Amino acid sequence: MTTACDENVIQLKPISSCRREVEVAMVEMLVSLQKRGWSAAELALTLADASEDLVMLIATKKLRPN
Repeated sequence: MTTACDENVIQLKPISSCRREVEVAMVEMLVSLQKRGWSAAELALTLADASEDLVMLIATKKLRPN
């Protein structure tokens, strides 16, 4: 479940199937990489950077004329 706060009201929303599958795959990948010697902190920062790069790439592609 995720939460959304609007002033004093908190709404609980179910996590999408896509997000659930991504989280499972991500945890499996992170466990595998930690076994190869990478720290959890380094992996988290790298994953965040890579995710941001992907979001920017997608946004840029959508803004370009065909």
